[in-house]
Amino acid sequence: MNSALLTLYRSLTRHRLYAILNVGGLALGLAVFIVLMLFVRFETSFDKVLPGWDKLWVLQERYALPGAPTEPDQYSMGNELIQLKGDFPQLVGTRYYPVGATVRQGPESTAETLAAVDASYFTLFPYKGVAGDPASALRDPDGLILTQRAATKYFGGQPALGRILTLSIDGQDYPYRVGAVIADPPPQTTYSSDLYAVIVPARFANEWWDHWGSGSLITFLRFRDADAARAFDAALPGFLDRHAFPPGDLKKGTYFQNITPLPALHLASPSDRAIVVTLAIVGLLTLLIAVVNYVNLATARAGLRAREVALRKVLGGTRASIMAQFLGEAVATVALAALIGLALAEAALPLVNAAGGTALSIEYVGRDGVLMPLAVTVIVVGLLAGTYPALVLSGFRPTGVLASARAPGGGRTGARVRRGLVVVQFAIAIAFAIGTAVMFAQVAHLRSADLGFRRDGLIVVRSFPYGALDQGTKDNLIRAFRATPGVVDATVGQYAPGDQMTTNAENYWLPNAPAAQHSLLTVPIAPDYFQTYGARLLAGRFLNVRYGGDDLAGWKESAAAPLDVIVNETALRELGIADPDSAIGQVLADPRPFRIVGVVADLHFLSPREPVSGTLYMLDTRRFSSGIAAVRYAGVDAATITARLEAAWKRVAPTVPFDARTVEQNLWENYYQQDARRARLFTIGAVLAVLIGCIGLYGLASFDTARRVKEIGIRKTLGASTSDVLKLLIAQFLKPVVIANLLAWPLAYFAMRKWLSNFDDRIALSPLFFIGATVLALAIACLTVFSQAWRVARAEPARALRYE
Repeated sequence: MNSALLTLYRSLTRHRLYAILNVGGLALGLAVFIVLMLFVRFETSFDKVLPGWDKLWVLQERYALPGAPTEPDQYSMGNELIQLKGDFPQLVGTRYYPVGATVRQGPESTAETLAAVDASYFTLFPYKGVAGDPASALRDPDGLILTQRAATKYFGGQPALGRILTLSIDGQDYPYRVGAVIADPPPQTTYSSDLYAVIVPARFANEWWDHWGSGSLITFLRFRDADAARAFDAALPGFLDRHAFPPGDLKKGTYFQNITPLPALHLASPSDRAIVVTLAIVGLLTLLIAVVNYVNLATARAGLRAREVALRKVLGGTRASIMAQFLGEAVATVALAALIGLALAEAALPLVNAAGGTALSIEYVGRDGVLMPLAVTVIVVGLLAGTYPALVLSGFRPTGVLASARAPGGGRTGARVRRGLVVVQFAIAIAFAIGTAVMFAQVAHLRSADLGFRRDGLIVVRSFPYGALDQGTKDNLIRAFRATPGVVDATVGQYAPGDQMTTNAENYWLPNAPAAQHSLLTVPIAPDYFQTYGARLLAGRFLNVRYGGDDLAGWKESAAAPLDVIVNETALRELGIADPDSAIGQVLADPRPFRIVGVVADLHFLSPREPVSGTLYMLDTRRFSSGIAAVRYAGVDAATITARLEAAWKRVAPTVPFDARTVEQNLWENYYQQDARRARLFTIGAVLAVLIGCIGLYGLASFDTARRVKEIGIRKTLGASTSDVLKLLIAQFLKPVVIANLLAWPLAYFAMRKWLSNFDDRIALSPLFFIGATVLALAIACLTVFSQAWRVARAEPARALRYE
């Protein structure tokens, strides 16, 4: 063992360039692998940090209607759990209802999300208690539970138990007494809050609480095992037959429910799963490039150790013992690289977290410790990287090696294997370069794409739906906004860029068309909604209170005249209406009559991954739940108008916190930012993968050009110029790079087409992405080998011929 380590030490110190390139490449590859695997583990561990997570399931609902979302929705009817327990007495469950609330402490007020839960909530979610008893606190309708973070926020270092916090909910103030403090929920928790109170229907229930088809809250269920969960899932259709369909709000065959494991919610979206899988593949391929480097460099320098192997065999060494030695050296080299890679990963994590918006950290021991997985990785990578070089080195014949004037280099087979490995390396690198370019082009496209409305000069007031504001105060705020210098117009709606406060959809049909129902999103709006957003009117007119049939507030369902509404382009396609002009005057039924008086362009308010829903807009000057205000401004900058709006807000509602963003900022933070961050993570991995490939190519060029010094001397003696030799050497290394495109282009094309398919609005896969990546790869390869080729090409023939 000591002899093998001494041999490895001498090999590394005698050939320092090889050691730096090989260990450095492996260290970079392992560092990228460690960081990206930390990301993958973090994303796939959501909710698995909770005790009993494998027994928790979530109730979901889904509609089977034209235009309805295909993905299940995790929100269910507010009172469904009570009805479920009536049919299934042994059922264990709890509800989680996030409610906007304002915490008031003297003149200070803070917006919070209060989690209204059942008294059994902390039985299913046993967060660690810090003070008090959460179960006792939830038995009190005025009991409040805080996390440590919230307790420190509101009471500093003072004990929180027994203290009073006034919460404003839906315009009413309620004094809550702190009955317990719990530990802060782990970051890998899908549903969590800093404030918890028991569900009191008189405070939290709305008109949709007992309405089948409405989604108010999350319903969690606990089962002893997966078989019990599947049995309950199979019984849900019968439950719906007994309870959901008889009232007539839902039609059998169009509405379904099922349960899904709690940990499945975090990556429920196919696009989110695709990103995690993609970054996992980047980490694995980067490590593969590093392994290929090791194999390439180890076989390229085989001749330097040929006589060592021959002497070992002459002295009685067997091929098996020599293979074991070289495999041991490979594992030891990977272990050294792993230590350096772990240090690099630790040092790079702050940068990675900042670039990717993550909160990754390295735990060395324990359940999430990296030492044991890293040790397994070292052994596996060491064996994978060392097997082929060990076979080559241990296969040298002593007589041939000791009788030869020069050491063997693996022959044509070895050279072909090395070129093949270079092809693999650069195929991966070129595919990464194409992917990086496409990702950044898509992100840039989203930030400048036509969304159907004017982004510039628009502020979204996100604090407008706070429950502490009653309808009179909201009306006064809109008037105050309109009177603010620089404001052009202001409006309210349940739909805003970056925020959606309603997912209510209804079934509509054309009476004269085939009896097909279409699910359209129904959005109540205030006057001047489309004018404020700068929406494009394609046909007809906008809604206005001057027209008697436009306002839902003054319209009676019993009246013969239909209510006037506006629809978007997608709604026309779903309803089968040929063009916007043809839609004007058409009457829809649900079964109430609605007359289309206008058609607007699709407003892309939500994630660019989601297709725009068919939408019906109706004017409602009455109070409608959870409206978001929007303000159009001109002649001033965003910071100035935001300050003016805040001043106007404080004059009308001084005890309610103000929260406003530009539309660009709101869209970026809610939707675009995540894709940009993940693109940056992909880029970091891709750049380092290319760098590792260049390290290997440089080392290979160094060894191969050194072997050809005598050949170059003869060529120059026979009349070859320095430029001729330079072209010869560079072309030798460019051929594998060119061939790599045959693998990279189709791989990148199918991968990027799959990634882009997750976006409703996406760029085209232009050939420029592929050509640009190829040119970049060729340029990098040229620069990588140029110094070695230049040095050999300029050598004097006489000195070259004296070589060896």
